[in-house]
Amino acid sequence: MSKTTIGFQVVILTVTISLLSCATVTVNVYFPAEEVRQAYETLEEELLKPPQEETPGTEKAPKQGEIEKKPQSLLKYPDKPQLQSRRLIILTRKFSLDLGTFAWAQDYLDKAIVNEIRNMPDVVQAYRNRGGRLDVINNMLSQGKVGIGNKGLLVDRGNLTKDEKDPFNAENKDRETIIEGMATAIVKINNIDPTPQNIKKVIPEAAEQFAAVRRNEAQPGWWIQLPDGSWRQK
Repeated sequence: MSKTTIGFQVVILTVTISLLSCATVTVNVYFPAEEVRQAYETLEEELLKPPQEETPGTEKAPKQGEIEKKPQSLLKYPDKPQLQSRRLIILTRKFSLDLGTFAWAQDYLDKAIVNEIRNMPDVVQAYRNRGGRLDVINNMLSQGKVGIGNKGLLVDRGNLTKDEKDPFNAENKDRETIIEGMATAIVKINNIDPTPQNIKKVIPEAAEQFAAVRRNEAQPGWWIQLPDGSWRQK
């Protein structure tokens, strides 16, 4: 083979790779609902509590009626996503020669999500903000002035005073920041470009799981909205 032929093939290969690097491909991403809920719970344990309530070395006893979680070492994640527990979200990414490198083969997926969010200052601050107004928000919920919507946000039930509307709005703003942060983390750990379009597609699932955690943590008498849109008191 002549040097001219080899040189021509190198040029063609270089041009082909350059064109592919500008292309986008469709990627099927399965949303890990269970692990996302665990990540939300871990982050709240870590970031919502005032410092004086944190007691290093003590183990939190499970709540009444709550099933104790298995140790992380016993949790096994399959090499491929399982449709039974993960929902399909179609995203796009820039072409890469390594399209198969995803986070699904990792153990401790919830920990990977938590670590990703710990590096998001705005999300961490949103958790801290929420921790500072927990008593105010819980009081509104106990009085039935607000309810927990199925998108994870508080819903005004028509009884808020002027002074209560500020913490109500601030709480929802922080919740939106947290939900968007979770969506961003899911996109990133799947090695997908964190474009606004990709993040937007994951936000509904992130919001649904945030709402599921909120319903689980709700106290008796609080108003909660079920996934089908109906309301009831817990």
